[in-house]
Amino acid sequence: MSKRKLLMTAIGAGVTYLMRNKQARDKVISTVSNMVKKNGSSSARTARPRVEVSNQDWRN
Repeated sequence: MSKRKLLMTAIGAGVTYLMRNKQARDKVISTVSNMVKKNGSSSARTARPRVEVSNQDWRN
């Protein structure tokens, strides 16, 4: 069996499991939601401010 078929089979089995098991589905959704919230707030603090440079500054 090719790697692609094996991967698609595993994804399909996982989706089927989550569709049938509400508790597992809710746990996955809350985990992903928490990861998005955590990464969104930390990246805003560590981002560098954007600096605008005009073309005249580069010529001189």
